[in-house]
Amino acid sequence: MPIALRHSRPALLLAATLVACGLFSPAMAQDRPAIFGGGFVANDQFGYLGALVPLPGAHPDQGWAVRPIASAGSYDYRRGGSDFDADFVNLELSLVHRRSGEWGYLNLGVGARYSDTDLSRDDPQNPRQGQQWDALLSVDGARYAGAWRTVGFASYGVDIEDYYVRGEVTRQMRPGGPRLGAEAILEGDPTYDRQALGAVIAFEPTAGTEVRVSVGGRVGDGDTEPYLAIGLSRSF
Repeated sequence: MPIALRHSRPALLLAATLVACGLFSPAMAQDRPAIFGGGFVANDQFGYLGALVPLPGAHPDQGWAVRPIASAGSYDYRRGGSDFDADFVNLELSLVHRRSGEWGYLNLGVGARYSDTDLSRDDPQNPRQGQQWDALLSVDGARYAGAWRTVGFASYGVDIEDYYVRGEVTRQMRPGGPRLGAEAILEGDPTYDRQALGAVIAFEPTAGTEVRVSVGGRVGDGDTEPYLAIGLSRSF
């Protein structure tokens, strides 16, 4: 039976964290360690913290890295006339193969996610309830063309069958200045689906640091709401 979404944000760890943060920063595709974090606020909310750490032997243009991410948040939904509140904590670890250059970058990832979702009342029909493990597949990349930057990300949870796809196009308005553009998002699983469209601004307050802010609206199952996402990434 489908879930009637009411202010809900199911615990799509990798997907949710990447929509909110500037993980598509050029710095994240190099051979230097990087950290990222931030949050997402709508009628639901979550926060996250993660890192991308190249493994020994990695080169600037290719190599292996590990990507741990932790997040926590809350959402609610309605099923069969009853309202449910959910709090979740997720832990993820992925092995990522990276290729990059002046053209952009491409990352392929495979990993595992541990989820602990606590509901306000028992819901046997909710596949996310309780503690569980899932395998994750992901791909992200970017293409640079002068002042323009096109980025994309997609992830898939094998067991829960959740998916997330995001695309972004931005343009740097002047050398060293902010980037402005738009993002589009598709997300869901067998119980729901959502789409979002928003405006993006990204800037580098210091070398190796990128701050990203996006605002927009998302729709799904008759529910429409605005969102605000803020993220920061820093390479060393």
